Amino acid sequence: MCRDFFSIVHMNARCINLDWLEVHARECQSPCRDFIYFENKGYRVKRREYGTRVYREMFTILTPHDEPLLEVRRNPASQGLIGIHGADECHIRLCNRTCYFDNAADFLANFLREHGYSEVRISRVDICLDFSRFDKGDDPGAFVRRYFKHRYAKINQGRICGHGEDTWSGQEWNSISWGSKTSCVTTKMYNKTMELYDMKLDKYGKPYIREAWFRCGLIDDIQRCSLNGISQNIWRVEFSLRSSVKNWVPINLDGEARKIQSLKNTLEVYSSREKILVMFASLCRHYFRFKKFVEGRRKDRCEDKILFEFGGVQTVYKIGKPDTALGSGNSFPAKFNRLINKLREFQNTHSLPEIRKACDVLISAITEEDLRADLANPFDRDELNFLRKLLFVRTTQRDLTYTAAVEEVKKLLNINNRTLPG
Repeated sequence: MCRDFFSIVHMNARCINLDWLEVHARECQSPCRDFIYFENKGYRVKRREYGTRVYREMFTILTPHDEPLLEVRRNPASQGLIGIHGADECHIRLCNRTCYFDNAADFLANFLREHGYSEVRISRVDICLDFSRFDKGDDPGAFVRRYFKHRYAKINQGRICGHGEDTWSGQEWNSISWGSKTSCVTTKMYNKTMELYDMKLDKYGKPYIREAWFRCGLIDDIQRCSLNGISQNIWRVEFSLRSSVKNWVPINLDGEARKIQSLKNTLEVYSSREKILVMFASLCRHYFRFKKFVEGRRKDRCEDKILFEFGGVQTVYKIGKPDTALGSGNSFPAKFNRLINKLREFQNTHSLPEIRKACDVLISAITEEDLRADLANPFDRDELNFLRKLLFVRTTQRDLTYTAAVEEVKKLLNINNRTLPG
């Protein structure tokens, strides 16, 4: 099996992904698809002792290294003659880490097909695009501030909710969402870097998201979320789609119920990042459209505020397959980060070469373990070597673009093709 380690980067450094993918389906009844069935099939399964309000049973299927892969909820609490659910109904969703790998929707489709699930319908899918600047160069934070000052007016989804801080120097908004809770489509824009940061541990969570940013060229330091030594505010625009209509999601035009279009909403639509980007662009036309507000002028006569441009060739990054999602998550202890700082302080107070060398060995070992925790597959030596070399090139030759740095690493590693053995 081969995996693609190399990103194909859009000139404006975008990062497109799924962030949630959940389906409603009907399971085979003989044998029932409970946790025992999957254990007998050779899967590692983590069963929860209690269910949910709707389902009596819930369990998570794990990778061979105990990373969550997908979650199953089954055995409805309300069923039978007077119940509202059939006995064979269930919900299956990809765990968050699995969503960030190539062909995640295909992986879920193959899983459902292999185990005989039928009448599959997407109950929720979240599509997200991460970036540091809009395509015309606008700063996302500045755009949000201007939006709240009503310099721009949004088309569709008039119901809004914002979160931020009211400081002495002014208001800083870090999150804004549009659409009601009952809407088929809701839109959200927020500072993802801020969301990932854990103030108590003084580090960023969800390494698989940071690895995706790194591969897209949004950052060149995975652990500090920085580019060329400068901390980056990576913003996210996210569409959440929910629909009771099988295989379709309705789109309300200009907020008018009588003007409705529909978008195809099947697993095949999300089977690659290229297709996900097409879906994102389609939703942007309706749900992330803004006008430059002019007092007393009709909105259809106001100038559009261009934020994203989807014309021309669109390229996306590649990373790996869901079955390689084995990383150790956020398990690297904060105490080891503190230990590195203590070792450096100790090293600076001694001049004996053997002591300084011993400190270097320990710092290198701890740093590599932390780097390994940020990989898609921490047990893959090729990927670790590639990422280490790429970090070195990006930090020593800062004038190189991300694509040029990848080519430089390929030369260093004497790689002639775009893939490495996985």
